[in-house]
Amino acid sequence: MAFSSLEELREQVEASGNVLTVPMLDVRDAYGAGRLGIHVRNNISKALQGLGLGHYPEVLPDSQVAQIRVYKLGSPAADFIDAVLNPSTDHDEAIREATGGETATVLEQIRELVC
Repeated sequence: MAFSSLEELREQVEASGNVLTVPMLDVRDAYGAGRLGIHVRNNISKALQGLGLGHYPEVLPDSQVAQIRVYKLGSPAADFIDAVLNPSTDHDEAIREATGGETATVLEQIRELVC
C-alpha cells in the first residue's frame, strides 16, 4: 500500500480503526526521502507526531522491509499500545479489561450466534 504523503498515511490509519501496520518503504516514500538514514528516520518520527500519529517501534528501523505499527495518538488503540509497552498495575487492569472480562464474553456470545 503506497501513500503519496504522510497526510494520506494518516487518513488510512484513521480509516483502519486508528492503527495500521506498514513497511518502512511506504513510510519513507510518503515522507519523500530516498534513504532511511538516522536523520531521515528521526524527521519521519517528528513529522508523524506532528500529524497526531505515534509508531512502534519507538526507534524507526533502517530497513525498508521492516514493518512498523502506526496509530492515532489519543485513540483507544494508542491507549492499549501504551498499556502493553509501559508496565504498571493500572495498565495491567486495562489489558485485562480489553482481553477478558465482560467484553470478551460478549464477543464470544456474538461469535456463537453468528457462526
